Amino acid sequence: MAHDEDRAYAFAEESSRGMPGSIKSVADLLLGEGTGICDLTMAQIAARAYTSKPTLVRFAKQAGYAGWKDYRQDFLKASERMEAERALQADVNVNYPFDEGASVKEVADKIARIQSLAANEVKAHLDYDALAGAAAALLSANRIVVLGAQHNRDRGRVLAKNLGSIGIPCYVPIADEAGPLALCLAPNDCAIAISYSGSLSHPPLVFVPELNDKGVVTVAVTNGERSTLGAIANHTLAFPPLEHYHNKIGAFYSGACTSLILDLLYASCYAQQYAHRQGVRERTVSGMHGIMPEDFS
Repeated sequence: MAHDEDRAYAFAEESSRGMPGSIKSVADLLLGEGTGICDLTMAQIAARAYTSKPTLVRFAKQAGYAGWKDYRQDFLKASERMEAERALQADVNVNYPFDEGASVKEVADKIARIQSLAANEVKAHLDYDALAGAAAALLSANRIVVLGAQHNRDRGRVLAKNLGSIGIPCYVPIADEAGPLALCLAPNDCAIAISYSGSLSHPPLVFVPELNDKGVVTVAVTNGERSTLGAIANHTLAFPPLEHYHNKIGAFYSGACTSLILDLLYASCYAQQYAHRQGVRERTVSGMHGIMPEDFS
């Protein structure tokens, strides 16, 4: 059954599929944040969409509303209904999986459900040809760098450690190093860009278009519906966006999806040259004998 507020949500979806620009930026923020915009002022929404309050008013009027307040009200109603339906299907609310007073066992159960949901979503929606292409790009690259905000840099460091164990150097620059390093990359290098929102409006992802222009191979790990990053990367490893960008307890879902995809990327590199990589890993571990604990892996 159609609801009057559906047009507000439908306009955001249509605008998100449009050409990059301020209207698309607003749509991407709204769809990514969903009911989370209830806690954001108009100024905060504009700032997070890297635009202005007049643009929000223009967005609302293009959707057929008198102003932003009326549009926001209908968008929230539609988002509440859709998120409730998704939570029912997934058997867990990925943004707020537990309430105040939840026991440790209840918390553990909910987070385990999110982990399971993430694995199922990645398995069902991942482009396996893109995964194979990304692994091949890493194996043939002279240099590999990982670009992402703080938490994604941390996940990238796990990938870099795994790749290093089989003789594939991978560097994860700190925020201030990302720009100068990006300028040094060449066509025989590879950049792995990680971002749930997929916005190219802020460092270090702002450098990705320039990397593309230089012929650097880019691999995106991002959401699979609204990501500007995913649309321009050479190889896009994506998963469905089910969680808010900002209004949530933690990035339990997107973090689990991202970590799993990075593990799959490492494993695919290993599998494509199994015998050679097995030998490299054995020599690496052997060289650590007496240096690392016996249970090191």
